[in-house]
Amino acid sequence: MENRAYAFAVGVFTLLLGAGVVVAAMWLSGETDTFETFTLETRHPVTGLNVQAPVRFRGVDVGKVESIAFSAGEPQRILVRIAVRAGTPLTRGTYGTLGSQGVTGLSYVILDDDGSRPERVASADPELRIPMRPSFLDEISGSGRDLLTDVRQVAARVNALLDEKNQAQLIRTLAGLESATNRISALAAKLDPAVEEIPGLAVDARKAFTRAEELIGNLNRLTLELTRHVDAIERVARSAEQVGGAVQSVSTAATGQTLPRVNELVEELARTSRSLDRLLGELSEQPASLVFGRPRAAPGPGEPGFNPGRGEGKR
Repeated sequence: MENRAYAFAVGVFTLLLGAGVVVAAMWLSGETDTFETFTLETRHPVTGLNVQAPVRFRGVDVGKVESIAFSAGEPQRILVRIAVRAGTPLTRGTYGTLGSQGVTGLSYVILDDDGSRPERVASADPELRIPMRPSFLDEISGSGRDLLTDVRQVAARVNALLDEKNQAQLIRTLAGLESATNRISALAAKLDPAVEEIPGLAVDARKAFTRAEELIGNLNRLTLELTRHVDAIERVARSAEQVGGAVQSVSTAATGQTLPRVNELVEELARTSRSLDRLLGELSEQPASLVFGRPRAAPGPGEPGFNPGRGEGKR
């Protein structure tokens, strides 16, 4: 009887000790939280992702991966079931990606939220699927494939461009460019002396402009002199007119006694007036005669310098 009681006591002690160990393990491991299950779906490879891999929401550990399997209706789709701590703020805009754990090659799930759909989600919804976007490595590998495709296309085009016919054409083009360059160099060498003479030509042009300005100044002064002479002649003509008027009044006053002398004076004044008229006409036709004198008359027949063919003598 005592043996049975001792065995029973030992069994009860063992059970209590086991329960205590389990409770202590759960308390030490911190697994007393309540978890909710969600399903991620993706069409991209999940290389390096294993069961019990960590799940992080914006860098915070919130759960673990429970299972990884193919979709029954669509084998190209992979379903990843995760357990997330209750209270994690998952919304309709939450999405997942794969992250790499250092150099080990193992992957974990990264959850993030773009804020496009702030409605909270519940794990009880059987139709809920959290999409997984391509990871950074997937994008790099995809870009690498596209880059390799582009490189192959470029290489093919370069090979087609550099066939024998195009190479020959390119060689002829380069030869033509070399010939044109040599001709341009020769032309530049010939133009160098002309370019060096340009400063001298500019100096001569400045001198010519200076002389032209001096000549224009002399012409202006000569024009002023001629204008003054014409004014003087006009004053003489006005004086002659005044003298004629005085003579006429005198002749009217003393016609009986001095008529003969007055007639002579009138004739003399008439000759003087005609001479003045001729002088004014000559000055009007040849104003330069005041400065340079009257030109010589053309020699007549028998005179030195007479030219019967031209009708005038040599000057």
